[in-house]
Amino acid sequence: MKIAIVGGGPRGLSILERIVEWSREEQVIQITMFDPYGPGGKVWRTDQPLSLLMNSVAAHVTLFTDETLSTNGPVAKGPNLYEWAQGEAANFIKKQQLENRMILLEECEKLGPNDHCSRVFYGLYQKWFYEYIQTRMTDQTSVKFFKDTVRAVKKQDDKFLVYTKAVETTVDTVVLALGHQENQLIGHEQALAAYANEHRLFYCSPKNAADAYLEAITEDTPVLIRGLGLVFYDYLTLLTSDRGGTFKEENGELVYLPSGKEPKIIAGSGRGIPYHARGANQKGYGIEYQPRFLKEKSLNKFKRKGRFSAEQFFELLKKEMEFAYYSALLKTNYPHVNQTRFSEEFIRTRGTVATLKKYGIAQKDFWDWAVIQHPEQTTKEQESFQAFIIDYLTWDFEQAKKGTIAGPFAAALDSLKDLRDEVRFMLDQELFSNDETKKWLWDWFAPLNSFLSIGPPLERTAELKALIKAEIVTLIGPKMEIMTDAGRFIGFSKNSPTEKYKTHFLIEARLPKTANQFSLNPLIQQLLKDGIASLHELTLTTGEVYKTGALLVERTTNQLQSKEGERIPGLFCYGIPTEGIHWLTAATSRPGTDPWNLREADVIASTIFTALLTKKM
Repeated sequence: MKIAIVGGGPRGLSILERIVEWSREEQVIQITMFDPYGPGGKVWRTDQPLSLLMNSVAAHVTLFTDETLSTNGPVAKGPNLYEWAQGEAANFIKKQQLENRMILLEECEKLGPNDHCSRVFYGLYQKWFYEYIQTRMTDQTSVKFFKDTVRAVKKQDDKFLVYTKAVETTVDTVVLALGHQENQLIGHEQALAAYANEHRLFYCSPKNAADAYLEAITEDTPVLIRGLGLVFYDYLTLLTSDRGGTFKEENGELVYLPSGKEPKIIAGSGRGIPYHARGANQKGYGIEYQPRFLKEKSLNKFKRKGRFSAEQFFELLKKEMEFAYYSALLKTNYPHVNQTRFSEEFIRTRGTVATLKKYGIAQKDFWDWAVIQHPEQTTKEQESFQAFIIDYLTWDFEQAKKGTIAGPFAAALDSLKDLRDEVRFMLDQELFSNDETKKWLWDWFAPLNSFLSIGPPLERTAELKALIKAEIVTLIGPKMEIMTDAGRFIGFSKNSPTEKYKTHFLIEARLPKTANQFSLNPLIQQLLKDGIASLHELTLTTGEVYKTGALLVERTTNQLQSKEGERIPGLFCYGIPTEGIHWLTAATSRPGTDPWNLREADVIASTIFTALLTKKM
């Protein structure tokens, strides 16, 4: 049997490992992998700046299955990223041709289980993992890796032809494990890029910050950055400390000492508030928040009904976060309160204000969803946004530092990470109407979840505050708008429309969203053009068709569906190109938690070998 895997990042490597573990009974398995950047792929490549960090802690990252795997596939345990750093890493790094070998060996030595390592370090773990998998292969199994881009996959009878510029191969099965794709610019982005081209301005479209050409941005030049999520923090690092500036602690606070090579950064977004800092991790192996309102029993009850209100579901999810918050709050601020009784009453009453008052919780400690979603509401009259944001970042840092179990606010935000499968269950079972899926999941919850729980390492928040105080960074406030006039980009907040910032430089600080209909990847274009692949759509009650941007796959097996709606046996796609039919596909796999990505990979491997067994019978 011949199998092609397109994509060599974490998902491509996971599917390779699952195929190897499932293939022990088979006679001959020939696997071919394709990725122009080699094992680890583009995002984790080893020639990027070491200053760019993962936003998951080292002990919460793995590529191995463990005893929690629920899909019945073979379990093959191995070291998580932190354990690898403690064991095999140093010897592996010493054998690599790396420019920064000594710095990486130092990182290896200093890395703690709750530290955020460099992306390069995770890339090396993936390279080691690729070599390790080969030691698990039987004599009948082999893998070849081509550093090449797959440009087309064509169907020929019950086989597939896979084409790159240099290679043409025929296989029985293809698994697409692609990452983020660059997209054709449309709408406002297209207009801004055209204006930049016409007036010789610098416009940086959505991309990984490591791929951006920033040398054109010179010292002391104003640069507009739109977006305040993870990619924003990457750009901050590349434009400040990577240009020679230094952070140091003075009187317990981080201070930035400029090198003089930094531009003047003016940044904003729709929400106007940077993503929350990741709480200091206090959760060991397999420790997760256990739901009280969305238990398995409740989810199965929703499933039996066949429909459940998305608004009601997310109200229950909000109650889970509140429960996590108050549980930690009682331990730290109200130790005299009987926690068991409070928990029982909170669950029974769904956390009414009357319950909170009954147990003596002060109003200042009440969880306030209006403020959680829009923190700028707490700005005092006559207070500048810069003064507000410095106080806000100080508060956010202090809350995150208290930790993901002991810190009430950090525990609440971190519970969202542990409740991802509950959201996925509702989506996979199609229990929301199409209108609700669009309104509540994609328009409301997905961006809020990113803001609350997919933020940067704690130290990045302290660095941002130091950069604002050093007058290197200005945050302009919510409702950011970008206009063009007189050969310049103009940025401002709708809340302060008179404060306008003019510049030659504009950076879109975000990754391209999953929108396969606009993908510049030649393989995606070919599959859609030939009708082998199709797009996932939701028909709304208005008759409007909402394109989620995902490739249409069968939800359970991730086999692609053609333009005619037919499942294509043997052609799989999972991960980021399916974002829209699945949710939060870019998340890393955390050991001890039955991680979603590894379950998906295991089901694909199971489907491949079940089909092979059926053919033989």
